[in-house]
Amino acid sequence: MTECTRKFSHSSMSTWRRCRARYNWSYIENYSPGSGLGQTRGTVGHAALAFWYGNRDVYETPEDLDEATMKLAADMYTKAEINMDQSLEEDWQLMQVILPRYFDWARANDNFRKIISLEQKFEFTVEGIPVIGYIDGVVQVGDSIWLLEHKFNKQVSMNHIDLDPQMSIYLLAAYKAGIEARGVLFNVIRVAEGGIAQKEPVVRRQVYRNIEGLAVVEQEMALQLKEMKDFHENGGVIYRNPTKDCSWDCSFYNVCLSVNDNGDAQSVLRTIPIKPPVVEQEKGEEI
Repeated sequence: MTECTRKFSHSSMSTWRRCRARYNWSYIENYSPGSGLGQTRGTVGHAALAFWYGNRDVYETPEDLDEATMKLAADMYTKAEINMDQSLEEDWQLMQVILPRYFDWARANDNFRKIISLEQKFEFTVEGIPVIGYIDGVVQVGDSIWLLEHKFNKQVSMNHIDLDPQMSIYLLAAYKAGIEARGVLFNVIRVAEGGIAQKEPVVRRQVYRNIEGLAVVEQEMALQLKEMKDFHENGGVIYRNPTKDCSWDCSFYNVCLSVNDNGDAQSVLRTIPIKPPVVEQEKGEEI
C-alpha cells in the first residue's frame, strides 16, 4: 500500500463525485490537458479582482487603478496565448468589457468597511485528512464579517447556491480558522457584452450556513475523503459518467470520444502532458 499524502480541495472532491474516470486521469495518473478557455478566463478574472481590491489605496485616481488592473489582465492573456498556443483575442476583447463594468458596479454597490484579506489560503483537516483552498476575499460590512466569492459565468443560476458544497467548505474553513463569518457574498459576473449583462452586469447573493449544518457537512466530507484516500492507496473501480456538460466543461472530453470510437483512451492520453505529483492546488481551476 502506498500512503496518500495529497491535500484535497473542493475541485478534486467535486471531480470525484462527478466522474471517477476523470478523477483517475487527472489526480491519479496526473495527466494535465492544460487550461481551457473558461479556466483561463476565471484565472485572469480572479487575479485582476484581487489586484483591484488590494490596490485601491495605492493609486492616485480610480482611472489609474483600473488601467493598472487591465494591464495585469492583458499580460496574463498574453502568457496564456503562448502556453495554449492559440489566439485568445476574442475572449480578451470580451474581458475588456466585463472587468471595467465590474469596477463601476463595485464602486456603486460595495459597502465594505474593511478588506481584511484577499486570496485567503486555508488548510484544515477532516479526521486527519487535509483540505486546502483559497477564499477570494474576507471583508467587513458594518460590524459583520463576510467571505467574498466571484464566479465568471455566461448565465446566472442561483437555484443551487443554498446547497453549493464550495460555499459550505469555505464557511467551514472560516469557522475552523476562527473567522466568524456571517455568510458569503457570492458575485456572479456576467460574461457577455449586451442584453441583460449590460443592465445587470453582476448578481450578488448572500449565502448563509448555520453551525449545525456545517457539522453535517463535515461529517459528509469525512465519508468522501476516506473513500478518496483509500482509492489513492488501494485503487478501486473506475468508470465514466457522461453528462450533457462534458463537451464544454471537461478537458478530457476528447479522451472519452476516443473510448467511444475505438474503446481505447491511450491513443489520446499519449498526446497529453503528465504533471509531476504535487500537492493539490485550488486556484486556477475555475470553469
